[in-house]
Amino acid sequence: MRKFKKDHGFKSIRTEDAVDVMKRIWAMPTMEIHGVVGGYTGPGIKTVIPPQATVKISCRLVPKQDPRKILRLVRAFVKKHNPDVQFIEDAAMQPYKAPTTGPLADAVRGAVKFAFGREPVFVREGGSIGAVISMERYLKCPVLFLGLSLPEHGYHAPNENYDWQQASGGMVAFAKYFDEVSAL
Repeated sequence: MRKFKKDHGFKSIRTEDAVDVMKRIWAMPTMEIHGVVGGYTGPGIKTVIPPQATVKISCRLVPKQDPRKILRLVRAFVKKHNPDVQFIEDAAMQPYKAPTTGPLADAVRGAVKFAFGREPVFVREGGSIGAVISMERYLKCPVLFLGLSLPEHGYHAPNENYDWQQASGGMVAFAKYFDEVSAL
């Protein structure tokens, strides 16, 4: 767990149980607070009681969760605790779980092993790509993701980066994947 905390810049986490941490990251619903703004935000001490504040949240849904129901539940929770809060919903998307078995998943495994020399592990990861459900429905084929970013790349962070070794390995993996799929 020491390397995990270092890779993600954590000083502490709720549990030191690696399986529990992976379940929380990969398989369980989440609710994240992305930003809180209100009151005086400049340097120095102020005793301002802000007339308003803003909180931005998102929820990662898992299969069989209905985004409309989750929105209703969150809205009801907020209203119960403070009926004056204005609740603004921007978007809601159906959860998606890519297949991890079958010929396409096997092609991903083979391509990644070919490109990187290691057997890949399928993990579940949160993301917001609303078109995936439509792509699967209208193209009548599953959508698989080939994640190439590593924790030390700081994805979606201020110093996000991506190294050439991963990029070049990714190009080889994609070429090998399409070669494998074309033979199906």
